[in-house]
Amino acid sequence: MRKQFITLLLLLIIGFTKAQDNCEIHNNAFGDGEKLNYVITYNWFFVWTDVGGVEFETSKTRMFDQEVLNLKGTGVTFSFYNWFFQVHDVYQSWVRPDDLQPVYYHRDVDEDGYLIDVKYRYDFENLLAYSEMEKTRKPYYRDTIAIHPCTYDVISVLYQARNIDFSKCKKDEIIPMKILLDNEIHEVYVRYKGREVKKVRGVGKFNTIKLTGSLVAGDVFKGGEDLHVWISDDENRIPVWIETPIIVGTVKARLVGYDGLKHPLKSLIKKF
Repeated sequence: MRKQFITLLLLLIIGFTKAQDNCEIHNNAFGDGEKLNYVITYNWFFVWTDVGGVEFETSKTRMFDQEVLNLKGTGVTFSFYNWFFQVHDVYQSWVRPDDLQPVYYHRDVDEDGYLIDVKYRYDFENLLAYSEMEKTRKPYYRDTIAIHPCTYDVISVLYQARNIDFSKCKKDEIIPMKILLDNEIHEVYVRYKGREVKKVRGVGKFNTIKLTGSLVAGDVFKGGEDLHVWISDDENRIPVWIETPIIVGTVKARLVGYDGLKHPLKSLIKKF
């Protein structure tokens, strides 16, 4: 639970995204200046504890002589837990504004003094990604990775998925996706489970789209299809609640704040 703090939330969310084989999307779900805030809650031996927060934000900028959107996710432990294990994770992806194809990616992680710095520059014309990686106690490493035309990173895939029309999905339909993570292309899937009303503590009651998904078993996840996410059933498609068991305990992430949404939050039935 202590390792790769924001990665945990990102993997929870991206585990429930739909990859489109032709990648022909038009971004209508969000724009410049959006902010989403989440609290991470951890359960161990029946005790639920809020251990940290994650903020996602978008902003317009320029990179490589073109206009791009900067998609940024920042995760921190709450100050009470810093004496035990202090985390400051920053993940960023720069994407083309209309179709959200990634241009550049940067992961900058400081987890109690263990540093990770990863950069990808995408070359979709040649279907390659150029990687640079540095980690504490490990040498600087460069690599060239073959990618698929619909390859995303853990930030850009989250925002790409918010533009999907789930009305075209049948219940229990499985959809595959591809992400570039730790210099490897990973394939996971999502299963559409229909629509539900979901209460989010401190925010309100939402009409939502429910999804389940699989992730590869490893240091954090047990594997199987135990992950669940609820996204707002409106044009914004924002995740409002995510939960999954992990190797030790259970993790939940809940929406606690939002600002700068492109569309009215019509899925919010009742505010708390």
